[in-house]
Amino acid sequence: MRIEEYDELDGVAMGELVREKQVSAIELVEEAIKRIELLNPQLNAIVYKMYDLALETAKNPVKGRFSGVPFLLKDITSHFQGTPTTSGSRFLSNVSPSNYDSEIVKRFKRAGLITVGKTNTPEFALAATTEPALRGATCNPWNLNHTTGGSSGGSAAAVAARIVPIGHGGDGGGSLRMPGSCCGIVGFKPSRMLIPHGPDASQIWEACCGEFVMTRTVRDTAVMLDNVAGQDIGAYYSAPAIERSFEEELGREPTKLKIAWSAVGPDAHDTHPDCVDAVEHAAQLCSDLGHHVEEAVPQIPENLRETVGDAFLNLIAIETAGDIQVFSELIGRKATDEDIEPAVWSFAAHGQKFSGIDALRFRRTLHSTARAIGPFFEKYDVYLSPTLAKPPVPLGNIDMSVPNWETFFGNMFEFMPFTSLFNITGSAGVSLPLWWNESGLPIGCQFVTRMGRDGLLINLSSQIEKAHSWHNKKPTL
Repeated sequence: MRIEEYDELDGVAMGELVREKQVSAIELVEEAIKRIELLNPQLNAIVYKMYDLALETAKNPVKGRFSGVPFLLKDITSHFQGTPTTSGSRFLSNVSPSNYDSEIVKRFKRAGLITVGKTNTPEFALAATTEPALRGATCNPWNLNHTTGGSSGGSAAAVAARIVPIGHGGDGGGSLRMPGSCCGIVGFKPSRMLIPHGPDASQIWEACCGEFVMTRTVRDTAVMLDNVAGQDIGAYYSAPAIERSFEEELGREPTKLKIAWSAVGPDAHDTHPDCVDAVEHAAQLCSDLGHHVEEAVPQIPENLRETVGDAFLNLIAIETAGDIQVFSELIGRKATDEDIEPAVWSFAAHGQKFSGIDALRFRRTLHSTARAIGPFFEKYDVYLSPTLAKPPVPLGNIDMSVPNWETFFGNMFEFMPFTSLFNITGSAGVSLPLWWNESGLPIGCQFVTRMGRDGLLINLSSQIEKAHSWHNKKPTL
C-alpha cells in the first residue's frame, strides 16, 4: 500500500480492502506502527504501545466492517485485557494490567478494529487540554505549540496526523467535540447512554459522560455507531430506540431542518472573532443547503443559570473524590497530594465537603436544566454554535499545576463554554471541521440535537460533508 493511499482511506475503506484481500491487516498494522514511531516523538499522542499483540491479532483479523483497521484506545475508563489503564495519573502509573475487556472494547474487537496502542489523556479526564504530569503534553499536529484539546487529545492528534483513521475517546463535558475542533476532525458525542459503560458502571458523571470515537469521515462515525451502540446486559439506564441503521442515514434524502445558531451561547461571553467567522460560515452553508436558519439560543431559566454550573462541577468533584478513594484501595495505600496533580487534588478535596443531600440537590438541578432546555428542541431541530470560544490555545494555557480548582476551571471554561450544557441535556452533538483560521489552526462548529436524534445529526453531517469536504486538509509533519 502506498503512503498516499493510507492517508486518504477511512476505516470503512480499509476494512473493505482487507475483506477483499487487496491488502492485509498486517500491512495496515505495520504502517500504523511505522507512523507512530515516526510521528509520536513530535506529538506525544501514544503513551502505551501494543505492537506485538496487534501484529498477532492481524494474522487472523475478525471479519467485521473494520476488519484489520488500526485503532487507538484512550488510556482511561475502557479496559483492554492484559494492559494497564492509568487514567493519566501518576498515582496509577504502576497499576496492574486489567484482567477483562470493557463492553465497548469487546464491541470494537467484534467490529474488526486492531488496537495498536493507548493514547494520552489529562488526569482523570478533567481538562480541556491533554497535558498530564505523568506523560507530558500532547502537541497539536497543525501547530506543535498548541493544544489538541482534551480530554481525548491523544486520540484526536493521532487521527488528524493520519496515524490511524479512528481513535477512541470519551465526552463528559466536550471531550470528543473539543479535540475534534482543535485537531480538524469529526468529534461525535452520542446521546446519553447510547454507548455502554459496562461492566464497571451504568453511568459516569451523573450520566453526562459517554464514550465513542473520533474519525476523519462521517461515514466512519455512522458505521462505528452501528457497531457499538446499544444497551449492554445489566445496564441501569437505556437510551431512546434507534430509528434505523446509522449507515442508512448517510444516503437518506435530507429533510429541510429548522436550525438555530448563535456565536455566544446561553451564557453571554466573549467569542474569538475566528470562532465567530467559523459559525457564521456554517450557518450560511446550512442555509445554502436549503435549511431554515435563524439566530436563536437555548435559554436557561434565571434560577437555574445561577446554579447549574456549580451543580455540574460539584457532582464531578464528588465522583472524583470517590474515584481517588477507590484507586487508593486498588493501590493499597491512600493517595497524597504528591500523587495527584494540584488542581485535581484541590477539586477532590472540594468534593469531599458535600453530603448525600447536597448531591441529590445538585442532581435535581441538572435534571431540571435538561427539562428547561427540552422545549428549545421542539421549536428547532438543531442548534449550531462554535465548538470552542477560542482557537486552539497555546500549550500551558490550561494548567493543572494551579493549586486552586476554581481558578483552574474558571480559566478552562473561558475556552469551552459551549459544550457541557449538552452533556447535561444528554443531547447528540458533533463538532465538524469546517474552518481554519489564518494561522492554519482548525476551528470546529458544534451541531446539537435532542437526545435520541443521533440519526438526524448523522444525516445532516453527511450532507454538510458532501457540500464542504474537509478531506483535502492535512497537517504537515
